Amino acid sequence: MKQIGEAMWEMEMEGKMRVPGKVFATPKMFETMGKDRSFSQLKNVATLPGIVKNACLMPDGHEGYGFPIGGVAAFDMETGVISPGGVGYDINCISKDAKILTEFGFSMPIEKFAAQFESFERSGSYLVSVFSSALQVRSLAGNRLSAAKPVAFMSKKADKRMLELKSACGKRLTCSEDHPVLTRQGMKKAGELSSGSEIAVSLFEGVEFEMPSGFAGKLEELAIYSKILGYMMGDGTLYPSGGKMRSIAYGRRDDLEAMHKDISRLGFHSHLIERQREHSIETQYGRRKFASKSAELHIYSQEFCSRLKGLGMPSGKKASQDYRVPQWIFGSPLWVKRLFLAGLFGAELTSPKTHSRTGFNAPIFAQNKNEANAISGRMLMLDVMRLLEEFGVISTKIAQRQEHKNREGKTVRLRLEISAEEGNLLRLYTLVGIEYSEKKAAMCEIASLYAKRKASLAARRWQIASRVQELKEKGVRLSEAQELLCCAQANARFIERAYYEGKVPRIPQGFEPFEKFAARMTEELEANGVLFDELAEINEVQYGGAVYDFTIQGSHNFIADGIVVSNCGVRLISTNLKKEEVQAKMKPPVDLLFKNVPSGVGAKGKLRVELRQLEEAVTRGIDWAIEQGYGTEKDKEKTEEYGRMDGADISAVSEKARKRGLPQFGTVGAGNHFVEIQEVEQIMLPEIAEKFGIEKGNAVVMVHCGSRGFGHQVCDDSLREMLAASRKYKIELPDHELCCAPINSPEAEKYIKAMRCAVNYAFCNRHIMMHWVRETFDEIFGKGTSDGMPMVYDVCHNIAKFEEHDVDGKRMKLCVHRKGATRAFAAGRIELPPYYREIGQPVMIPGSMGTASYVLLGKPGSMEHSFGSSCHGAGRAMSRSRAVHTWTGKQIQSDLASRGITVRATESELLAEEAPGAYKDVDEVVMSVKTAGLSDIVARLVPMGVVKG
Repeated sequence: MKQIGEAMWEMEMEGKMRVPGKVFATPKMFETMGKDRSFSQLKNVATLPGIVKNACLMPDGHEGYGFPIGGVAAFDMETGVISPGGVGYDINCISKDAKILTEFGFSMPIEKFAAQFESFERSGSYLVSVFSSALQVRSLAGNRLSAAKPVAFMSKKADKRMLELKSACGKRLTCSEDHPVLTRQGMKKAGELSSGSEIAVSLFEGVEFEMPSGFAGKLEELAIYSKILGYMMGDGTLYPSGGKMRSIAYGRRDDLEAMHKDISRLGFHSHLIERQREHSIETQYGRRKFASKSAELHIYSQEFCSRLKGLGMPSGKKASQDYRVPQWIFGSPLWVKRLFLAGLFGAELTSPKTHSRTGFNAPIFAQNKNEANAISGRMLMLDVMRLLEEFGVISTKIAQRQEHKNREGKTVRLRLEISAEEGNLLRLYTLVGIEYSEKKAAMCEIASLYAKRKASLAARRWQIASRVQELKEKGVRLSEAQELLCCAQANARFIERAYYEGKVPRIPQGFEPFEKFAARMTEELEANGVLFDELAEINEVQYGGAVYDFTIQGSHNFIADGIVVSNCGVRLISTNLKKEEVQAKMKPPVDLLFKNVPSGVGAKGKLRVELRQLEEAVTRGIDWAIEQGYGTEKDKEKTEEYGRMDGADISAVSEKARKRGLPQFGTVGAGNHFVEIQEVEQIMLPEIAEKFGIEKGNAVVMVHCGSRGFGHQVCDDSLREMLAASRKYKIELPDHELCCAPINSPEAEKYIKAMRCAVNYAFCNRHIMMHWVRETFDEIFGKGTSDGMPMVYDVCHNIAKFEEHDVDGKRMKLCVHRKGATRAFAAGRIELPPYYREIGQPVMIPGSMGTASYVLLGKPGSMEHSFGSSCHGAGRAMSRSRAVHTWTGKQIQSDLASRGITVRATESELLAEEAPGAYKDVDEVVMSVKTAGLSDIVARLVPMGVVKG
């Protein structure tokens, strides 16, 4: 071992190790480690096939079965393995004709993306490839849309219920019931949505892809040059300087930074500057003086400038040059024309505005020309008009007016006016759109949603008005028509006017003005990066074809048909009760919790379920528990994986496991599992604690339990099959406890299904017990107390999942095993619920029975060093048998009572097994992960009352 950081150590590669080992511990903590087999087990893990980067051991690590407890390891998809305690992989799919929006604004049916990948291999029921071309898709990263690369492409025959989603603004998507769709509450499966759910949409649609005739170059270069040329013809210049040429683009800094990145992709350097400029301009209204802060992007490359000029960019001052839209643009596919126009409009088109509460102004594309070059300017306007007509966008007129004089004489202002009819505007904003002007593009998106909502309301009102006339002709009286047809879209006065006058105002006076709507939606875009629209319909459809899915690098989402789509543990429940209120009544709640939440080895729960109900619960996770009246949807949103591992299949679980799990459903279990009432003693990060709902001096409740005998039996059953699989696939094992199978093997697939059932069992278990904890607090502290007991978060401790992480500068899909370790994602990961996505994941670290517990925050260091993982508790320092020979249960109970801690346990010996002295120093464990940069400390919790299994 060598120390490589203040709290980081490296086990150098030797023997058959494929990667180094890495241990996270302060020097003080490191001295206590490695006295058991944990270091040798870490070394063994590092020899497994397909392991990447390093094998990790947390400061609470100690000897386990095969993997050390506190171990983290990640395996690649091609050569990696799954070992018991790991997790599998499943595809959530969309139909073959779903249009995927690419970074360059053209769309392709998802099935055609297969041509962008190579080396397809069969894995169970699906085909998968992880070798892709450079084509990128539009994806939501944080709070903005950007380009992201698909790193895996998958297809299989549809084998699940298929649903068609239709939003109020007309977006339609056909997908499997388990395909994640982005909502305000984060990703939710399509089958969990209902009418009225709000889903993330992209109003911009672009146009379909078409390969340019006879084109042999790079599509990326063609796309970038097309939009840069358009922008430069609007607000840029190409001019000679000292025998050389220079290109300059003008605009907002953020927009020019986007162009700077594109120019870098072409292989050229550009320089961005900002300057304060004083202006003095002669206008038709007199001389106007003003100051402005402007940004400029300078490109000095002669090759770039020559290419731009060759593509049709005029050289010199554009006002005194004759030029038109280059002929090669007219001969190009529609998507190239779109990019050229979108760049041009990013520079020169007016932003959407209204002349009344709801009526839009006509968009204007304008250019200034010297009078001698006015005819050329008008021809440019005609060229733009012709291009727009290919998108169905109609222009109404070309206007010309006299402007001021410049050094070369008189000038004119040319204006192309585009029809403000809202269907025309929608075609302009959603098919052509804007490039290199983020604010203008955002306003076009907002205007499109507004126009669609207006159109939908108008159509509904005309439908009602027509129905009114039909009823009138049938002799129906006004009052009767009003009784039948009054609704949110048509009040009694509306129906009266339709009845007598036959005239229907298109939009009611109460319809929100665009200016107010735009202000609201701008805030939404700034916060979320997308707009949300109500789900109008969700219907099951018959679909027998193939279905497809991507893995998207980094952001894990993409836009399909205008819609954004992509275990032992512990949970913490906050309360609004002060420490003093709880301490005054400490014995009753502990006694009642002991009664209401059954504990102990082999304990039978008060929850009576039949076998078929258990099978449904382990398949559906806490969705089942919520339907039975346990917990709420808000609790689900604050649970890792939203409380349900997809792909759980009860047919993969043995009858013995089902029989073991049935009577223990809803029980804590023995060992270090517990229900503990704690005081928030210290707050280290007040702003984060506030967002977590934790307040100093308040009581919280921590529940730590897992999948009981059900999960244990699943593991036992799999070990025998995995040992046989290791021999079958000729996997050389340093220790038979590390038995495993290739990720894509039938043995692994079966294990995955069973393991997911065990994870869902644990999610349900904690969810049900939390409900009983709340009921107990209502009984002791008064009805309604539970209303102030929201869940902070629920995290898994023994699990492994497929996640994307950076390995040697590359983004890779990995199977990350966490055994006695906790996921600790930093801010920005889409897997986190919206509550925590901007700040990072809460990480609960239970201490031993009489010591502190902690709430931590996932930090970027965990993403860099430990595959987004942190410690999971104090970690044993002494075996249970040795602890029983060191202390007695009575000693421990007396010691805890002297410190004001009330404890109940099923057996006295259990207290000795779980004595605080049998565990590591949790304060030093937590300080280790903080010092290593894996997590930060939010709050320190101390026990007041403990219920042990």
